Amino acid sequence: MYELVWKGSGYRIVSSPSRTDTVAVVPRTVSAHPYDHRELDLSVWKKFVRTGRSDLTELSDPIRQSWHRCREMGVNPGHGKCWDIRNEPELGEDFRILRELVQETRDQIYSLVRGKGLLVTVSDRRGYLVGMCGDYDTLLMADRLNFGPGANWSEKSVGTNAIGTALASGQAIRVTGCEHFCESHHGWICSAAPFYDIRGEVVGCIDISGPKTSDHSQALALAIEGARAIESRLFKSGALDFQQQSTRLLKAVFNAVRTGLVFLDTGGTIKAANPKASALLASDNDQLVGMAADNFFRIEKLSRLLTAESRSREHSGILLPHRSRATLRARAFPVLSRNHVPAGVLLVLEERQPKRVSISKTAVAATDPFSRIIGHSRVLHSTVDIARRIAALSTTVLITGDSGTGKDVLARAIHEASPRAAGPFVAVNCGAIPADLIQSTLFGYVEGAFTGAHRKGRRGQFEAASGGTLLLDEIAEMPLPMQVNLLRVLEEARITRVGGTKPIAVDVRVIAATNKDLEEETRQGRFRQDLFYRLNVVRINMPPLRQRGKDILLLANHFINEFSTKMHRRLRRVEADFYDLLTAYPWPGNVRELRHAMESAVALMPSDVLSKENLPEYILRAVPTVGGNSVSEPSFNLENLQREAILGAHAYFRGNITRMAGALGIGRNTLYAKLKKFGIVSS
Repeated sequence: MYELVWKGSGYRIVSSPSRTDTVAVVPRTVSAHPYDHRELDLSVWKKFVRTGRSDLTELSDPIRQSWHRCREMGVNPGHGKCWDIRNEPELGEDFRILRELVQETRDQIYSLVRGKGLLVTVSDRRGYLVGMCGDYDTLLMADRLNFGPGANWSEKSVGTNAIGTALASGQAIRVTGCEHFCESHHGWICSAAPFYDIRGEVVGCIDISGPKTSDHSQALALAIEGARAIESRLFKSGALDFQQQSTRLLKAVFNAVRTGLVFLDTGGTIKAANPKASALLASDNDQLVGMAADNFFRIEKLSRLLTAESRSREHSGILLPHRSRATLRARAFPVLSRNHVPAGVLLVLEERQPKRVSISKTAVAATDPFSRIIGHSRVLHSTVDIARRIAALSTTVLITGDSGTGKDVLARAIHEASPRAAGPFVAVNCGAIPADLIQSTLFGYVEGAFTGAHRKGRRGQFEAASGGTLLLDEIAEMPLPMQVNLLRVLEEARITRVGGTKPIAVDVRVIAATNKDLEEETRQGRFRQDLFYRLNVVRINMPPLRQRGKDILLLANHFINEFSTKMHRRLRRVEADFYDLLTAYPWPGNVRELRHAMESAVALMPSDVLSKENLPEYILRAVPTVGGNSVSEPSFNLENLQREAILGAHAYFRGNITRMAGALGIGRNTLYAKLKKFGIVSS
């Protein structure tokens, strides 16, 4: 085996006998062994580097994107010889540690290419070469390009190449001939695969390169195999470091969780168990560690978690029955690396209670998510009935209704009544996110996607809701350019982070909500018709409060009890005229407005009796005197009612625009316009 090493002012090829075979390797000439491939027409490359435009349909997406990056970075296609070469002390501690790891595994790595006329190179995450070994003649050719330890083979340094492009795209890749951006590399074929540490972060990549005449038939597969070999070592060392750094935290979490947790290695051996699990399994922790999980659970199906099926089971897991206790079972979840390689299994123990003969109505109500939607009116009952019927399905739901009717409460009830109840419920107000941030908010972004981006990137709300439900509230406010991206995600169940290229599968049920007429918005060109059809699979309308009759009094009593308890106010009686005025008022802000009005009334109640005088002033002015002493006919002028409502909200919230807009159920910009129109604030 031969290695290219940095010596003084240049590279030197040295013979490095294997630890298991100390016989020196004799330099040889590799016989011609062309790899069976179809090369890109050189004219395509020439036209692109000259004009920036060409027919790139024959290029894969990663290489096409790399060519564009190279032009943007100003890489000179006529060059290619690396001039960014650094000594080990300049490259930092991570480089040194990776170099030691490569030294430990060089025999295993070299075995991948022995006799193929190739060389193997390992780089760090920045593209600096850590070490390389291979055949003598190939190393000589590499030396002419400064392709050796300490050299920077990122795209910015030497253009499109397997190392730099694999690191940039995060995926294994082959770059053939004139697919390289720099002309001096056109005689080479390179295959590279990135490898990750235990935290899922890129550490570097392994590259197998050689002239076109070498045997590249298995190069990409061998690069991937080499990456997994290094990754296995990193996992072992990373696991040890992680264990040393986080033992106390893990023990605290394990001890605090009231659910039994057991961690197994890939062989089914128990590596850790929390106190709750020890109690459920009737064994001391010291006894459990090292035992086979098969002693307790039927783990025949466990192998399915350690195969290609593991990704589909990442969120749902599989059930493992206990061997002797019918009421105890475990749900097994795969613990996967960034490359979806199984690293172990987490068992979540579930102890089921014996079935009872009868269950009280109170207990049933407590477990019914729809019990939080208060009201007995026929129109509300019809709405809830539809929601119950579709809760167990995975279909997309569109909830319509005026602002403040409780669309978000209905959406959460649907989620909690669905098979996804154990998953997350994530609500996003599309109207409250600036247009330039909505894409990164929903889909996330990768490291360096834009100025101010988090160093490690950030997942979006679709990923956060995976396995559960995503509520897209105020969907009509979503900008048109963003609507096509949302449509694509709904159709493909995959997202791509801003600045990234790798599709990420998401398992999300989408519920959309709006207070606008989407059909009219579509006709006016403010909402995409195809997205409307995709969202409008099942439509549920939340009725306005004015149509719900005596539900107003049920809700009012609920809020009065809630706020009197919260404010520690003793309530002895509610006067009849208080209720009369509530039923006479039209409640344009619906349930939200009623809630705030009851909070205000309880807060302003001077004694232990609630009367109409405790209601907000704008309600008193908007409704005629009740109780048979009406002094004038009520005004039904909508503009006057609007003005009175806004005046009342302005007084109650002391001019706080955000709280006023929320209580009135309108946008901030709309509220500003009406404040100026009614002369409540100066322009």
